[in-house]
Amino acid sequence: MWVAYALLALAIAATLLGPRGQRPVNAAMLAAGLFAVAFFGLRGVGHPWLPGAAGVIAAMVGFLLGIVATTWGTAGLLALAFGAAAGTAAHGFKLPWPPLAALAASIGLFLGVTRLRKLHVGLPPLFAAAFTALGAAIGWAPHWRGAALFQLNDVDWVLGLFLVLAVPLSALAVQRERWNTRLPAPAATSDDELKKAVAALKSAARGE
Repeated sequence: MWVAYALLALAIAATLLGPRGQRPVNAAMLAAGLFAVAFFGLRGVGHPWLPGAAGVIAAMVGFLLGIVATTWGTAGLLALAFGAAAGTAAHGFKLPWPPLAALAASIGLFLGVTRLRKLHVGLPPLFAAAFTALGAAIGWAPHWRGAALFQLNDVDWVLGLFLVLAVPLSALAVQRERWNTRLPAPAATSDDELKKAVAALKSAARGE
């Protein structure tokens, strides 16, 4: 149940913080992704505790990267997502997945660095919708008597809820960005005004 509440908290943070909401999203997704890579990639290698320990260390590194480094956190998230998607697809088609995953990850890294502003507007509402739909499905849809949202046991309902939430949240994010860009900039001070201010300070210092 705590997973559902954690996902809902992430969704609320991503929505309320606007573009800055990408930081907690990056931290959570990089932590989970790097933990999964380390844990499942090292299974059967060395001592039995090695995958778990490496997964925890990798998760902490991903969390710190997502919180501290906004640009590289977003780029790393896209690289991880693109690489995982390409690797999974290549493995499904019996193709050599490491080079394809590396190529897709490099594309995600490039897009994350060069399209940062647009991504920080568009990604938080999408992740907020996904976290809300997944959290509701985990917390209130399991097959027990009196389940509040039993419809979410069906994947189609989960995807439908995601779309229903993603559209208004994305529209809100775009509108909020427009409001922010329309805010009047502080009036620029001309050179003459600066010279007059400096002259007045000098006069005051000399007691004139």
